[in-house]
Amino acid sequence: MSSSFILSYDEWTYTLDQAYVMASAAEVHGLIAGLLSAGVAADAQQLLPVIQDFLNDGQALSLDVKQHVVNLIDVTGKSLAEHDFNFALLLPSDDDSLPERLDAMVEWTQAFLVGFAVQQTDLSLVSDDVREALDQLSEVTRIDIHTTDDGSSEENEEAYFLVLEHIRMMALACYTEVGQKFGAKPVSNKTLH
Repeated sequence: MSSSFILSYDEWTYTLDQAYVMASAAEVHGLIAGLLSAGVAADAQQLLPVIQDFLNDGQALSLDVKQHVVNLIDVTGKSLAEHDFNFALLLPSDDDSLPERLDAMVEWTQAFLVGFAVQQTDLSLVSDDVREALDQLSEVTRIDIHTTDDGSSEENEEAYFLVLEHIRMMALACYTEVGQKFGAKPVSNKTLH
């Protein structure tokens, strides 16, 4: 499924606003990626109740939003599982202001950590590399987007993209080490019984 099946960040923002969902597009995608990276199968039936609970105070999502979320679950699951490192975060475009992009990046990372923690409550079960990745992602959530920086606009852009790439790699590491390992378990249990 190509990424053209998922909405752009602006389209997601509009769709969520129209449905009175308080979560941002970054939070929706971050939560989905976190859940998948922690071992939840890319199964909308399993994920929708959790997503509705966290993003919409347990209220059912509108049919339109629900269908977009189902598509996003599918696309996210497939892009995480591919070995081409093509996974991308759903964030504002490069045309948006840097503070807006930073804010969305922090929201995405916070939602990823929440999604991961929902499924993986015992971090003693994961490798040191995954614990380190989660620690580094936690550090990203502490970025103060309102701090004035003496760096040039070009340096700030470069720093943003470096952090963004680091987040992407940490999410992929979590998925590779935990999502695939734990995600496969329920499937094999079902076939054994």
